[in-house]
Amino acid sequence: VTISNGIVWSADYSTMYYIDTALDTVRAYDYDIDTGNISNERVAVEHQIGDGHFDGMSIDEEGMLWIAVFDGWGVQRYNPDNGALLRHIRLPVRQTTSCAFGGENLDELYVTSAVYGMDDEALQGQPMAGALIKIDPGVRGVPGFSYGG
Repeated sequence: VTISNGIVWSADYSTMYYIDTALDTVRAYDYDIDTGNISNERVAVEHQIGDGHFDGMSIDEEGMLWIAVFDGWGVQRYNPDNGALLRHIRLPVRQTTSCAFGGENLDELYVTSAVYGMDDEALQGQPMAGALIKIDPGVRGVPGFSYGG
């Protein structure tokens, strides 16, 4: 583990997805909900386009992964079954850090951002840097996961 970041579970809790930012991949593991044990590590998604690195992550009701791309100007939606990039939503901030579904119906995606290492000129060019940004992803999220062990 180098830079531990996003972690989510499939709707049936049989698969755990995890991001180590330095590897720029989403790793999938078989997950045992009773013990919390993981096994069968494999690469589910590799960063495919543009600059940046995978950072925080969320999962929608269709089982697709939403990933904030630090230094990548947005969030990306991937199919973890085949690694396909399904969508890129460009945002007015370079350093997106994480994302989570919210709202009464879990139909809003909230994206956090940072100002790491930005000077005054960069901040003037990105006045929303460091802000929480709400977007309409067109899909709903799932309730958060809670391990009882």
